[in-house]
Amino acid sequence: MRFTITAVLAMLLAPSAGAAAHPDAARTIVVASETVPEGLEVARHYMAARGIPRENLCVVKAPAADAITREQFDETLWEPLLGFLARWGGRLDVALPDGGLELRLGERRPKYLVPVYGVPVKVTGYEDVQTMYMSRAAAVDSELALLPGRRHKLVGGLPNPYFGAAVPFGPPLDEHMVLVSRLDGPTPAIAHRLVDDAVWAEANGLKGRAYIDTRGLTKGGYAPGDNALRYAAMMLERVGFPTEVDERPEVLPLNHPMPDPAVYLGWYNESAVGPMTKPDFRFNRGAVAYHLQSFSGADIRDPKAHWVGPLLAAGACVTAGAVYEPFLHGTPRIDILIDRLLRGHSWGEAAYMSQAQVSWQMCFVGDPLYRPFGRRR
Repeated sequence: MRFTITAVLAMLLAPSAGAAAHPDAARTIVVASETVPEGLEVARHYMAARGIPRENLCVVKAPAADAITREQFDETLWEPLLGFLARWGGRLDVALPDGGLELRLGERRPKYLVPVYGVPVKVTGYEDVQTMYMSRAAAVDSELALLPGRRHKLVGGLPNPYFGAAVPFGPPLDEHMVLVSRLDGPTPAIAHRLVDDAVWAEANGLKGRAYIDTRGLTKGGYAPGDNALRYAAMMLERVGFPTEVDERPEVLPLNHPMPDPAVYLGWYNESAVGPMTKPDFRFNRGAVAYHLQSFSGADIRDPKAHWVGPLLAAGACVTAGAVYEPFLHGTPRIDILIDRLLRGHSWGEAAYMSQAQVSWQMCFVGDPLYRPFGRRR
């Protein structure tokens, strides 16, 4: 049976007997593209699972492609979403000193923005590493994080005002930004699973072992990356996770034993290798997995390219990746990420607490409402 976009939208907007609403459900906006009907189904599944109001669904008409131009981003994502939020939360026309008017959102502001499978992932413009800071290339989600605020410069990254925070996201920061993490991956089924695994792990607890794969660095410009991984390992072990730290320069080899995997953090290889690539490997439900690499999120819908797609295909529940070269300081501080998760913050909050720059290259994948360690607070 074939379904038209109108029929799919009708099903999405129909009342459903979903789960009890999550405390932040009313402040969670879900973004789907009508050009990818499978993504609309992911949106429906997520909204039912978390009790998100049907009025919080924004359906855009974006190209059915991973990468879009800056003009396509403005026309099919930025402007439609800005208009949606103005209708959803109210709008204020604020007088400027020069006599002009500026649109700002009213008192009802979103906390989370959740693009789903089918929404483009990156804005083109990348040429080479040497010109990155002169480029307008960026992760779509990192640009959308600044949607509630005024227009920003498009060349290079911008400081994230939520970086390093240790309190829940809210006023006054929600006047200027929103926390963005997507439900996506190599297949629509994987995007569905991210929802189910997050809900299951919150109810049952994330259990298993932690694997930390450093490069064995103690000095030099890249040593901070290793130190962050070591601090993360210490924190995980302190709260009771059996933790293995590998200090060899190479990544974990294919035959390395990795039973009962709940957390994986490591670097640095261009494409996924090691135990996670075995056909029979599977992360525990709700697993947190991240590999730091310059283009780890360049093809998040490819189960064999770079790292995000393969980690999701292997069962990870939340992960992150760079769509273009972010440089080390433009990637998440792993020690902050793990610390905030262990303190009971959501994936969406911890992700942006750990991320120094926005309007840049990082894409976070997974349910932003998910609290992997909420039961350990």
